[in-house]
Amino acid sequence: MSKPLGYFSLDVNNNALLRDMTESWGEGLEELTEADTLWLIARIAHEAWTQEPSNQPPTEEAEEVVNRLTELSFHEKQWLLQALTQ
Repeated sequence: MSKPLGYFSLDVNNNALLRDMTESWGEGLEELTEADTLWLIARIAHEAWTQEPSNQPPTEEAEEVVNRLTELSFHEKQWLLQALTQ
């Protein structure tokens, strides 16, 4: 089982969106499909990036990674996402 959202300091009891998410997909979002998970990660990451306090553009190195993502397999992309979020 996945860790419940509360483990990540997310207050399900006082946030309607988080409460709705856990009602739809379980306390640890374990019922979320892989496709929905990836889509949500992309959208949430983009929103967070636009709100990032330093307001710095991506470095050339980061842009090169994006330009070369086709060099990675599907699973390598998933593993890289895990590595970036640890």
